[in-house]
Order: sequence, then structure tokens, then C-alpha cells
Amino acid sequence: MLICPHCGAPLVREEHALRCRNGHSYDIARAGYCNLLQSSRPGEHTGDSREMVMARRHFLDRGYYAGLAEGLCAQVRRLAAGNSAVRLVDAGCGEGYYTRQLAQVLHEGGQLAGSVGIDISKSATQYAAKRDAFTQYVTGSVYHMPVADSCADIICSIFAPTPAEEFHRVLKPDGAVLCVVPGADHLWELKCAVYDTPYKNREEKHGLDGFQLAERHKITYQVHIDDAADIQTLFAMTPYAHRTPRRGLERLHALRELDVTLSFLLLTFRQQMEQSAFPEKRNMVY
Repeated sequence: MLICPHCGAPLVREEHALRCRNGHSYDIARAGYCNLLQSSRPGEHTGDSREMVMARRHFLDRGYYAGLAEGLCAQVRRLAAGNSAVRLVDAGCGEGYYTRQLAQVLHEGGQLAGSVGIDISKSATQYAAKRDAFTQYVTGSVYHMPVADSCADIICSIFAPTPAEEFHRVLKPDGAVLCVVPGADHLWELKCAVYDTPYKNREEKHGLDGFQLAERHKITYQVHIDDAADIQTLFAMTPYAHRTPRRGLERLHALRELDVTLSFLLLTFRQQMEQSAFPEKRNMVY
């Protein structure tokens, strides 16, 4: 499934490296991931830091998002029904919390033919590779994925960018894109605690250019968080963390426990023959 980010030729694993027929070689780190990110400038943004990845990994390991993971696994089982050789690409996989479980489900069903997790953060792919024996994790951009044309039966995009043109290139004609976006009530109580005038997420029809929305499932439940560090990590996992005023951050740091609603939309897209299904909402699903 992997291709050389330099010339586009297929990559083949030889001992501890991925190599193409044109002589380009990429070392596989001891942890199991491979850096295929083409970075042109020193200091260029490379995703989440090691500290951010560790905090999110700890939070997810506490099981708060287990309900979402179960819903994703159930949907992947449905999408994979009748297919004995499923190839999965997780675009923006982070530390691999969901990727690992999806690959495990396909493996247990005897259906996994290949699994690739891609993230721009080297720290994220490093941690992901250590915990997943069924997936090849690579550091790379979801906008220029180092995977072959028409190789994926399922592409997952979980709280990640969704470059529709790249998804069209990578997805098989009969494949599916599975996206996760926040539901209307997601983190409502946390927003109320932090902001003077909180607002709910909009659940208008989401679009992905050149795709049609085939299925829409909603998952909503509440969790109790009794750890202040977990509350702060949860907030840091949201886009709000980058645009919250000082007063709101002070309220956040004062929280010691919280009952909060988690709400998610699982959106399954199929390719259309015409590449302009949603011209007014091009390329991104948020």
C-alpha cells in the first residue's frame, strides 16, 4: 500500500527499511514507524508534541471515548461485510487509539489485508506503532499521503482534515470514507463551565466534495471525569483550546470534576461519478 514520497514507486520492506525500485530508502525505527514526511524547511510544523501525545494517550486509555471506539468498530464491521481482504487507511491517526482497535476487529474477522496509519506527528506515530502489531504507521501528511492510488477499501478521518481530492485518489471505487465530527451537544457542560455564552455545534448536512453521504449515525453519552488533569487534556483536544480568553482558561483550571456529554456523528461517504457533489462545501468536513 505504501509508495515512495520522492518518486511515487511502491515501497517494499527489506529488513529494517522501506525501499523503492529507484533506490530511495527509509529506515523503520525501532518502535516500528517510518518517517515518510517530505519537509522542506527546518522547524516546519510537525503536529502534536511528545507531551501532547502522552497526555491524549493517557486520557484515551481511561476509556472516556470507548463508546465512540465501539461505534466505529461496529460500522467498520458493516462496511467490511462480505470482503475477505480489507485495506484500511487512517488519515490523521494520532497515537493510534482508534486505528489499533479497527485493525484488530478486521484481523479477528480474518479480513485484514493491510492497515496504514498516517499522521504528521512523529511522536504520535512512534507511540502508535509500539502498541499495534497489525498496522504500519508512517509520519506523513494527509494532504499528500504516501499510499498507492485506489488501494484503500476504508479511509478513516477521525477529528482530522478531510482532503477530498486525496481521498478520491486513494480510495477504491467501491470503498468508503468514515468520518467522525462533533455532535451538537458535544462537551456542552465543559463549554458552560468555561464560557459566558456557550454555543452548541451545528449539525447541518456535512459534505465532502465528490462524495455522497451514505450513512449517518449519532453516538451520545455522558462520562464523569474526576481528575483535573483529564479535564484539561480533554479541553486541549478541542479547537477551543487555541482561542479561549484568559478568563475562560482560569475557569478551566479551577475545575476538579465534571459530568460531561460526549456526542459524535459517524458519517459514511461513498464516491460519486461526478466530482462536485457538494460544491458549496469543498474538501473539508468539520
